[in-house]
Amino acid sequence: APRLRPKRTHRQAVLASLPEEHKPIAEQVLRGGIPAVRQAVDKQNELNQAEGKPAINAEPLVAIAESLLPRLRAAEWRDRAEAALAAAAEVDLRDLRSVVVAAEQAARDDEARALAEQLRAALSERVEAEQAAWLAELDELLREGRVVRALRLSSRPPKAGALLPPELAERLAHAASGALTAETGQDRFATVLDALAYAPVRTQVTAQSLPARPSEELLGAVNRLAGRLPQIAAQFGVKPSAVPSRAKSARQPPPPPAEHPES
Repeated sequence: APRLRPKRTHRQAVLASLPEEHKPIAEQVLRGGIPAVRQAVDKQNELNQAEGKPAINAEPLVAIAESLLPRLRAAEWRDRAEAALAAAAEVDLRDLRSVVVAAEQAARDDEARALAEQLRAALSERVEAEQAAWLAELDELLREGRVVRALRLSSRPPKAGALLPPELAERLAHAASGALTAETGQDRFATVLDALAYAPVRTQVTAQSLPARPSEELLGAVNRLAGRLPQIAAQFGVKPSAVPSRAKSARQPPPPPAEHPES
């Protein structure tokens, strides 16, 4: 999805309304907040020291920056909010969410609060549409037998905290279990485990059968994922409590390995 590309209409309007001596401070605030102002003063003081000039006292400039910050942040949000509303149907959902969340602090007048309400409604409509599309894609992937792709997709619902419908969850778990057999290639077996470890049905799946002689690579994957797939680890004789804490505490999956062609 395209990322949000706001104009600078409201920010430029605020800058134009300021005294000339405040504009450079405001520009630094827009670049990086109060820390950016302090860094700019420190950099100027380094130059002043090298040239034998007196140092600049940062505190009065920081005080001005702090007084300008609410107006600048509100203007910045208005630019983002107007762009988000105009592109609500296709802009990256993360950007749309971030603008809605920021409204709690940035929507400071009635007009901005009305804009925030429109954005919340647009976000809700967008999430519902994407959730329906997500479920439809999961259904299609399962019908096509693309188990790994379905498992990976199932871990990224558009609606945070949304549960899979029971029938779809049952199909996904059954497909994952059917992909974990002694006949499954061991690279493929490890790939399925990796995808399953972050899927919402991970606790509902056990391997139908195990390879007669698991490779070191497969056993390494089992050990790495034992904390998330304890029931499958147990089938391999691995106890999650015996797995090093570093492996158990990993919260993010590694880059997805290349999926094998699925029949």
